[in-house]
Amino acid sequence: MGWLTLISTLSGGVLGVGSTLVVESVRTKRDRQLRHGELRRTAYVRYLTALTETETALQTLALSHPTPIASGDVVAAFRSTGVIAARYELFLAAPAGVYDAAREAYDLLRAMRVAIATTNVVVGDDSVEWQALHTPYDTALRNLRAAMRDSLGPAFD
Repeated sequence: MGWLTLISTLSGGVLGVGSTLVVESVRTKRDRQLRHGELRRTAYVRYLTALTETETALQTLALSHPTPIASGDVVAAFRSTGVIAARYELFLAAPAGVYDAAREAYDLLRAMRVAIATTNVVVGDDSVEWQALHTPYDTALRNLRAAMRDSLGPAFD
């Protein structure tokens, strides 16, 4: 009878410790996934904000000065918003599909920067030249937001 009690006690202890370890492992994994999702969401918001602020800075510059505008002024406006740093942060946090969409939006924003610095483009809704630059950027930005939402999953819908 003594052995049966000892084996029962040991078995109960092993099951108790084992179930506690499994529960803690699951909880730790879930917490890690939540933290990573929050990190991604924060990086996404920073990048989208930087893109929007950069676009606004470029448009404001082009509306307040005749184009082409001195390259140094355009580059200063472009870099003033931290878009490059936000892009690097996104590269570290985002999956490849999101980063590819982010790179496309960034490249089209740079194309706007180059056009403002090198051509006589009139900024505005009535300008065919501006729409040729701005419409692809808007489409890329919409695609980027969709890719970001998809990567965050249903917990962030």
